[in-house]
Amino acid sequence: MGLIGYTCSYIPVEILGATGHRPYRLLHGDPRLSAGSDRWLRVDACPLVRSNLSFVLRERKDFAAIVGSTGCDMARRLLEVVKETTEIPVFVVNLPRTDRPDIYFDEIDDLLGFLKRIDERRLKEEVEKWEGWRDYFRELSGKRSRFPSQLSTRTLQRMVTGYHKGEPRTDDFDPEPSDLPRVILLGSPLAYESGPLFGLIESSVRIVWDFNCGISRFIEVKIENHNLDGIKKAYYNQPPCILRRTNQDYYDSVKRRLARLKPEGIIVLTLDYCDSYEFELNRMRRVFDLPFLHLRHDFSFQNWGQLRTRLEAFKEMLV
Repeated sequence: MGLIGYTCSYIPVEILGATGHRPYRLLHGDPRLSAGSDRWLRVDACPLVRSNLSFVLRERKDFAAIVGSTGCDMARRLLEVVKETTEIPVFVVNLPRTDRPDIYFDEIDDLLGFLKRIDERRLKEEVEKWEGWRDYFRELSGKRSRFPSQLSTRTLQRMVTGYHKGEPRTDDFDPEPSDLPRVILLGSPLAYESGPLFGLIESSVRIVWDFNCGISRFIEVKIENHNLDGIKKAYYNQPPCILRRTNQDYYDSVKRRLARLKPEGIIVLTLDYCDSYEFELNRMRRVFDLPFLHLRHDFSFQNWGQLRTRLEAFKEMLV
């Protein structure tokens, strides 16, 4: 059994898993790994894309296919390089920039054609398996949203890593009640190696919800009908990516969570050179109208002291 790498929360793991291969979300962010991409990417390219490209090139024998999406320019460049330099089959899902479910549904049909014939019975089994895991992680995420929060996002991120790598598991954990200021986390995708960063943030505040790929965004997918039609509708109707235009639905989804969870502030984490989110920062400050902290990072520890100082100052604003 090989891996099917994928890059986006709009790509259904159920369909990938029904091939008999293991879905594997490309979420690597190790700066030491990034150097392997220097031949194909500029040094100021997205650190997530640099690490993921290096990982795929290093482990190319393990991949049966790569399924990506037309997200940002750098995400598309990753797929181009894989096609140019390896024999790994690559498929690109063209995500509609506007509210056009018919375009997305056609793209999923084309994905099925790329993956060859998939048995309907096997597909239903995959839906039931992955939906069961999402139920489990929805329950866990609910623990961190309680008043007071009972689970740290660092612990949750460690536990959901298995889901993203296609091998979900349960882990024992002790309750982690916290009376630190409550915040929500927005921004760029985050990596498997982001645990220390969450630990740093949660030494000052408690993250009670996030909208970031790489943590718990996947639990927003809820498949009602366990068939292909149900998969298409559930994945398309998840809370929208900020890249969709207009992206008012993104802001409306966040505002509904703010009203329910009542955080004291918002933290936006952006990767270096992530224009998709940095272009939205001023609007976020204006629309959400809460104490707001923007942190920029590249998965390295180079600016650790500065981040710690800014987090402590932000905490003082909230208490």
